[in-house]
Amino acid sequence: MASVWLVLVLWIFVNALIKVIQASSCAQIHTPASVVLAGSPVSVSCSIEDECPLTKGKDFRVAWKINNHFAPSNLSYQESNRTYGLIIPSLLDTDTFIQCAVCEGENCQIVNGVQVKARYPPPVPQNLSCSLNLTSKRFLCQWDPGQEMADLATKYTLHIFSVMSKKVLSYKYVIPVGKHFHLIPRESYPLLLKVEINVTAVNVLGNATSETLKLIPLETAMFDPPEINGIEADAVGCLNYSWSLGKSQQWLTIAISLELRLKTVNNRQNKELVVPFTKKPRSKLNVCDLFHGTNYSTTMRVKYSSLSKWSEWSEWSDPKIAATVMKAPSGSLDTWLKVDDQNAQLYWKPSENFRANGWNLFYTVESMEPKKILCVTQESHCFFNLIERVEKVYLRATNAAASSNHTEVPVYRNRGLGSVSCSSNVHPQSETSVEIEWGGTPTSLSVTGYVLEWRSLNEMPAAPLSFTLMDKNISSTILTGLRPYQPYEVSIYPKYDKGIGIPCTLVAYSIQKASSVAPVLNTREYSNERNGTIRGKQSLVVHQNLNGIEMMLFVIPACIGLSLLVFVVFACFGKHERVKMCLWPIIPDPANSSIKRWTTTDSMQGMPPFKEDKEPVLVYLSHFSLLDLDEKEPFKSDYVKENQWSHHIDSCDESHSSFQTCVRCDSELDRDSVPYATVLFDGPYQNHSSCPPPYVRSESTQPLLGVDDPGSPPPYENVSPRGSVSKVQRFTAFPQNPTEENEELWEEFPMLRSLEITDTDHI
Repeated sequence: MASVWLVLVLWIFVNALIKVIQASSCAQIHTPASVVLAGSPVSVSCSIEDECPLTKGKDFRVAWKINNHFAPSNLSYQESNRTYGLIIPSLLDTDTFIQCAVCEGENCQIVNGVQVKARYPPPVPQNLSCSLNLTSKRFLCQWDPGQEMADLATKYTLHIFSVMSKKVLSYKYVIPVGKHFHLIPRESYPLLLKVEINVTAVNVLGNATSETLKLIPLETAMFDPPEINGIEADAVGCLNYSWSLGKSQQWLTIAISLELRLKTVNNRQNKELVVPFTKKPRSKLNVCDLFHGTNYSTTMRVKYSSLSKWSEWSEWSDPKIAATVMKAPSGSLDTWLKVDDQNAQLYWKPSENFRANGWNLFYTVESMEPKKILCVTQESHCFFNLIERVEKVYLRATNAAASSNHTEVPVYRNRGLGSVSCSSNVHPQSETSVEIEWGGTPTSLSVTGYVLEWRSLNEMPAAPLSFTLMDKNISSTILTGLRPYQPYEVSIYPKYDKGIGIPCTLVAYSIQKASSVAPVLNTREYSNERNGTIRGKQSLVVHQNLNGIEMMLFVIPACIGLSLLVFVVFACFGKHERVKMCLWPIIPDPANSSIKRWTTTDSMQGMPPFKEDKEPVLVYLSHFSLLDLDEKEPFKSDYVKENQWSHHIDSCDESHSSFQTCVRCDSELDRDSVPYATVLFDGPYQNHSSCPPPYVRSESTQPLLGVDDPGSPPPYENVSPRGSVSKVQRFTAFPQNPTEENEELWEEFPMLRSLEITDTDHI
C-alpha cells in the first residue's frame, strides 16, 4: 500500500515538473521599463512560441494576471498572430507582478511573468544652509534630503553662482552618494560679494532642485569672542574701550557690528546697559552718561551685520572691570528721626534720585545753631544727644571727591499726636514678602504722610531698623526681603505738621509653620523658635537648662545605675544565703560557746567560702572538744569518725575504752554551734579522776579571730593522717606553781584554762 502512495506522489510531481518545463519554453514577456513613474501607464507584451506544447494543435486563448488576480479582458489585446498585449492605464502600486497565461477551456497555465515598480522622482532638498569658518576659510553647505528610496539611487549636485567684475562665476560639485553636505573651497566664492547657491537631486525618474540661497559668505561666519584690551576713564561719567577680534580673525579689517554690555558692580542701582556699535577692529569705543564713581563690569560680542538674517552673534567676551571718575554725591537722602527727650536716633537711606558718584561713603550729621558735628559714620544710622533749642539737623554724604548738599531733617519733639487705627491686617504675599494694611486717622488732624518701620525680632544682636516713607494717601504697602518663619515687629507712624503720632505696632510673618523647638523655661524667662504667632502655651517648671550633650551625660549614667541596681536586687533575692554569708558571716562568740561534738557540716555553716586552688583557710572555732586516740589506731581519714565523739566529759566513767572522749559540756548540749578547738592527747585520758574545770571568759580585749594579730589563739588545723598522734606537741603541762608569766598566758587564751591539769601524775 505504501508503494502505491509513493508512486502516486512521484507521478504528480513529475507531471507538474513537465508542465512547468513546457510552460517556461512557451512564451517571452516584455515591458518597456521595470521601474516607472507612479501613476503613469504601463504596457506589457507576451509572445507565444510556435513549438509550445501547450498550444500545438489546440484551441487556446491568452489571459493576464495582475498580482494573482485576472485582469479585465478590456485591458488585453492581440498584437499579431501569436503576440498578445496588456495596457494598465495608471500604475499606482509600488510593486506589481504581471503574468501571462495560456488557457484551454477553464484550465490556465502561466507561461511567464514580469515585475514592474512604481516610484517617484527625488524629493526637493530642504533647509539648505551655508556657513563660513573664518579659521579654515572653508564654506560649508548642507541640506536635508527628505525621504529617499533605498532601491533607487539619488545623486546630488551643488551649484554656486556669483558675479565678480561683471563676470559670472559658476561652479558645480557632484556630491558622492549618501552625503548631504559639501565644503566649498576658498577659490570658488567671493568673501564679501553676494552668491547664489542651490542643490539638485536626480534619480532615474526625474530631478528636484532646492530653493536658491542668496547671501554674502562673510555674513554667515560665526566670530570668536572678541577681546577687550583696555578701559580708560578719561572724562566724568565716560569709559573708553580698546578692542580686537579673536586671534584667528584679526586678518579682517572690515567694519562689523558689536555690542558692549555694562553692569554696575556693588551698586544699589544694579543696572545693565547694552550699547551697539558698527566699528572696524582696533578702533576706540566711547560710552558716556554712566554713574560717577561706579565700578562697571563690561563684556563684548560681535557679528558681521546686525541687519542680516544670516549673521549670528559670537559668544560674550571675558568681563573687564573699570570705574568711572568720582564726583560729589548728588541727590537727597530719605531720613527718619526719632527723638525721646534729648536722645535722638537718626536713620537714613538713599532716595531714588541719590547718586553716590563714588565709593567708601561716610555720613556727617551736624547742627547749625549751635554749630556742632553730632556724629560721623559709615553706617546708615546714628545716635546722639540734642539740646532743646536745636530744631533742625543736617545730613550730608561724602566720598573721596567731595561732599553732597545737606539734607535737612526737622526735629519733632511732640510725639503724642493721634495714631492710626490698630486694626491692621497682615497678608503674606510670599516667603519673603508681606502686605501691611492700616486704618485711617482722626479727621481733626492733618496727616502729611506715614513712616513704616520694621526689624527682625530673632536676630542677636538686635537687627538694624528699616523704614520707608509713604504718602498720606497710601494705606497699605508690601514689605520685601524678609526671612521666612521669622517674626518682624512692624510699626506705623503718622506724620503731622507739628510732630509724630502714636504708632500702631504689630508682629508680622511672611510665612509660618509649627514651632521647631520647645520653649526653654526657668524662673525668670522663656524663649523658643516659634516660627509663627503663638496661639497658646503649656507651662511646666524646669529647674535647670540642659542642652543635648548635658542631657545625654545625665540620662546615660542614670540608666546604667538603675540597671545595675535592678540587677543587684534580683541577684540578692536569688542568692540570699550566699549573699548573707558574704556580707554578714557568723562570727563566733567565745562567751556563748559550748563544748559539743563536731562535724564537718556543722563546723562550716556560716563560714565564708574560699577558693580550692589556695591553701585551706584556717578556721577559728567557737568551742573545743577533748579527744583520746589510741596510738595503735592512726587517722584513717581527714576527719574524726562520728563514734569517737559520742561521749561527753560529763560521764567521766573509767569503764570507757581508750577511745572515750572526755568533753566538758555546757547546758545547751544540742545547740548548733561552731567548734572553737579540738585538743588531741597521745595517751588515755580516762584515768583522770575528775572533769576539767569549766573555762571562764577572759577579760582580755584581744580579738579571738584576728589573723593578723600575733596575740590571737592558734588556728584550727587538720592533723596529717600520715603523722603519729604522739608527735603533736601543741600542749604541754604548765608548771605547778603559777607565776605571773603563766597568768598572762591564761589571759591570752581564756578558753584553754579549762584544760589546765593540776595533777600530772595521772597523765
